[in-house]
Amino acid sequence: MRGWLLAGLLLQSICVPAAERVVSLAPFLTDMVIMLDATDRLVGVLNDGHLPPEIDDIPRVGGHQTLSLELIVSLKPDLVLAWDSGNPPALLDRLEGWGIQVLRFDPKDLSSIATTVERLGEALNAAERATEMNQRYRAALAELAVPVDNRSPGVFIQLWDDPLYTVTGNQLIGDAVKHCGGRNVFENLPGLAPQVGREGVLAANPDLILVLADDGKSVTEWLDRWRRFPQLNAVRRNGLHVLDSDRLVRPTPGVLDGVQRLCELIERQRRPAQASATG
Repeated sequence: MRGWLLAGLLLQSICVPAAERVVSLAPFLTDMVIMLDATDRLVGVLNDGHLPPEIDDIPRVGGHQTLSLELIVSLKPDLVLAWDSGNPPALLDRLEGWGIQVLRFDPKDLSSIATTVERLGEALNAAERATEMNQRYRAALAELAVPVDNRSPGVFIQLWDDPLYTVTGNQLIGDAVKHCGGRNVFENLPGLAPQVGREGVLAANPDLILVLADDGKSVTEWLDRWRRFPQLNAVRRNGLHVLDSDRLVRPTPGVLDGVQRLCELIERQRRPAQASATG
């Protein structure tokens, strides 16, 4: 699932009539169609190996690197839901050139998830359901919001170990760190998921190191490597943790579970308030 972290362009909204035959080319969009109770409109989906069992009977049109233009067209969709920076541009352009409506999305922050829900609700004739989902989603986000201040802990998000990759502030997880009142120590780097050096992490001296993983098999040794540096705040303050990447990577309202866990870990590392000077 770490591949979901490597892309990001601005969300593009396109008005379309309600669709009856829908092909989804991104798992997060498939998830949202299911959440909107519009599963019966799906005639084809991209397979990432993590699809829910209720759509086992729906044809697969390939994986992230193996999408089949022929399979998509053979399903005669009146709407294709696309991940703007995660699907091959040439494939999307050809579909549009053949008169197939392509609705492109790329939610890269918490607020644009709600925008995606709204646009999908319009496209699938599920606007009322979308409104209900967004009301709950936005209310939950508001409860979790913490302003960044001088008590905010420094946070390092680790996507991979050798070489080290992290996230910037231009990406969904980076946005979630800020929403929870954390200070991403590499927030201002260019791009979305840049490579960094171990020396750079040591110099940034984060209070919290969070490793994103699909499972816990490979990451225990990643954390052990940081324990070799007892001078790190994250080591001294017991700030080494693993987060389930699925809970933070798929940009749907379901991300709330991951954001809540992230906020809990950041809150634990908040620095004590400094005593006011008495003069």
